Amino acid sequence: MKHLIYSTCFLFLCVSASAQEKFVEGDMTVYGKTFEVFFLKDFDAIVVDSSLPVYKDGYPKPQGPSRPLTIRKGDMKVDTLVDRNIIYDVLGDKLTALQANGDWVSIDYVFGHDGNVLDISSYSLPKNTLITPKEVALIDKLLREEVKAVFKGREYLNWPVIFYGREIRF
Repeated sequence: MKHLIYSTCFLFLCVSASAQEKFVEGDMTVYGKTFEVFFLKDFDAIVVDSSLPVYKDGYPKPQGPSRPLTIRKGDMKVDTLVDRNIIYDVLGDKLTALQANGDWVSIDYVFGHDGNVLDISSYSLPKNTLITPKEVALIDKLLREEVKAVFKGREYLNWPVIFYGREIRF
């Protein structure tokens, strides 16, 4: 009987600890950073808005009467191994479970002309993700510090910020 009581208490503690690690709609503050979380019912996904406060009203727009030319393929290179390695390092102990769950993460970068990350506007994840808010916060911090882009050509100079989207499947 004692064993049954201990098992039940342990299971209850695991379930309630797990519930604290899930995304909830609205504002979530993790490691001092506030994220806004939305559930997209039509796409069965979670969007985690991670924009810096300075960009909450949007990003700078190109000047001039007409839209500048888009950046040509090959004129922008992002070291995708860096972000992949960061994500895999943070999630390392659960990669097999993420793969079995069909998990993925989509990242929307905003780069400056110098190739540094100005912002990461959002992350998207499946609604049944095994990734926790704490893991997203750590990934966010590391990606902002480590990911770089390299530009060539001249078209990018007409854009105040350069957008780049990336999806990683497990």
